[in-house]
Amino acid sequence: MALTKKIQNLILPLPVTLATHRAKKGDDSTDNIIALSWVGIVEHHPHMVNIVIGKGKYSARTIAERKEFGLCIAPVELMEQVDKCGYMHGSKVDKFKMAGFTKIAAEKIDVSLIAQCPIRLECIVKEIIPMKTHDMFIAEVVASHVAPIFLNEREEPDLSKMNILCYANDQYWSMGEKLQDLYYSKKD
Repeated sequence: MALTKKIQNLILPLPVTLATHRAKKGDDSTDNIIALSWVGIVEHHPHMVNIVIGKGKYSARTIAERKEFGLCIAPVELMEQVDKCGYMHGSKVDKFKMAGFTKIAAEKIDVSLIAQCPIRLECIVKEIIPMKTHDMFIAEVVASHVAPIFLNEREEPDLSKMNILCYANDQYWSMGEKLQDLYYSKKD
């Protein structure tokens, strides 16, 4: 069996998210975006997520100082803008303007969210775990938003309408299609 450096951390696919944050309280001209795929669910009660950002990054410093961020799940249609948000520096470029994103004011935190994203979470940092090369931010989700066009007739999120952008092994992928409901094989 061949083991290569390229697949040692291969857990896939991971959703591509845009973490939004603000450097100065109340000043939306200091809004920034960082493209991330190292994102996960931590807890159900209360709802908590984690994001992982490289040490020394402008976004990591800002989120550590302000203790809040928006987490916007990107659709495939935003792939080019997401890619640019991944390599441009937020301390030098207004990424909202560069990407043509529409800002939506969050309800419970002082951060702008991205209107073009079908899922938008408002997060408050509860813990920062320093790693060797990255920092993990564990945050409580204090508000969740799904645009009405992405809901089904029961007003539940309809992932088939969202076309979520995913990341795996230095490549972008689409989420694909639904196969079955959870526990579909369970016998009564």
